[in-house]
Amino acid sequence: MKYPRVLRGLIAAALAAVAGMAQAQQAGARLLVGYPAGGAPDAVARVFAEHLRQVAGFPVVVENRAGATGKLAIDAVQAAPADGQTLMVMPASSLLLTPMVLKSAHYDAVRDFAPVSALAEYGFGVALGPAAQGATLAAFMAWAKGHADQANYATPGLGTPQHFLGAELARQGGTPLTHVPYRGGANAVTDVLGGQVAALITTEQLLVPYQAQGKLRAVLITSPQRNAKLPGVPTAREAGLPQLEAVDWFGLFAKAGTPADRLAQWQARADAVLASPAYRKAIADLGYALPAQPTAGLGSRLERERGQWRDRMRVSGFQATE
Repeated sequence: MKYPRVLRGLIAAALAAVAGMAQAQQAGARLLVGYPAGGAPDAVARVFAEHLRQVAGFPVVVENRAGATGKLAIDAVQAAPADGQTLMVMPASSLLLTPMVLKSAHYDAVRDFAPVSALAEYGFGVALGPAAQGATLAAFMAWAKGHADQANYATPGLGTPQHFLGAELARQGGTPLTHVPYRGGANAVTDVLGGQVAALITTEQLLVPYQAQGKLRAVLITSPQRNAKLPGVPTAREAGLPQLEAVDWFGLFAKAGTPADRLAQWQARADAVLASPAYRKAIADLGYALPAQPTAGLGSRLERERGQWRDRMRVSGFQATE
């Protein structure tokens, strides 16, 4: 059958579109991670990708774009088409804090990205090393008031959640605490264990083995409930410091402008993965909690948490860097 030229053009365009969708589906999806292989974000991304392949039925590749507190991965997602093929796994705090602490980060975390699902949650903890005195937070703060030259705390770096939680702890406790930033958490742990720094602020799950071995003394966690693996450690609210309550989460994010049907497909896939007993066990084995509502209300959650981190940064006196 011979079709008019205009109709032939429409048919050709439709066939091309179908072929393009089929090719995109066959190509699978990329999950970008703004941190090195072997780190916590990478571990969560790879566990999620492993189970996602089984649910989605297409290839899923995890790509590490490490550097600038996750900014390289964020920039790559921004530069990619909004077609639902390139997403990122990122701690929500990093996505929110990066444009606050780096002037070169030209994006709006809420406006420019679409949160698809929370994949795992975690809190932070304060632990004391051999250089600090006291078995409780109150005892440590009392000791710190009389030992200003030794009262310090290590974190993975400037402008991190741990940095701002430490500044808030010092403010609420009325005790000057000197921030000692490191390039990553490993060196911070080493120096606290070695007695060069008094205290450590890190994620709860990283404290568990050191607490069990008696190498560090955990004195506070920021989660709303006690951690089953740190049962004797009080929450911030129990310690009378509700301002320190904070829960961070690894999220799956797409570029804003991704078609609604593509986002809905991703949310359905994420829901299926998070319902899997194998995924739930893998996340628990990594030391994280599962979000109660992984895909519901994430936009509002981002807005609320952005305000909280902005307030903590403001009271810390930190100024954005280049």
